[in-house]
Amino acid sequence: MKTQRRAFLHSVAAACLAAFCVSVQAEPDLLQPDEAFRVSARRVDARVVELEYIIAPGYHLYRDRFSFKTDNPAVTVAGVELPPPLEKFDKAMGQNMRYYTERVAVRVRLAGGNQAVKLVATAQGCAAIVGVCYAPITKAFSVPSMGGRQG
Repeated sequence: MKTQRRAFLHSVAAACLAAFCVSVQAEPDLLQPDEAFRVSARRVDARVVELEYIIAPGYHLYRDRFSFKTDNPAVTVAGVELPPPLEKFDKAMGQNMRYYTERVAVRVRLAGGNQAVKLVATAQGCAAIVGVCYAPITKAFSVPSMGGRQG
């Protein structure tokens, strides 16, 4: 009887261990920030730069964690236009958060004339599947004046 019980317990333990191993292997690896949140920038007109963020499946960017600045005091950020976000309670942040998935286009209005400028964009997002948030991600873009070449 003890032998049967011991064999049964071993088989249950082996099944639990196998299930745990499958669970661990099935958990996706976290993407590097540049893979999770790809971003590009283009000058739309003399006063507007559009940044397009492509967000990997299972990831999101927080609406209120975007910021933008320039390297030229003569050209400043006059405003930022963001589309309506999604909203949900975020366990990692402990509050309701507004966020974007898949793709978001952000329009940055500049003041100070049609000059070449370096635009520095900062954003923060999370891997929603596993509840892991990334540190803020900063990218700098050389934005040419309209009619000029991008540097």
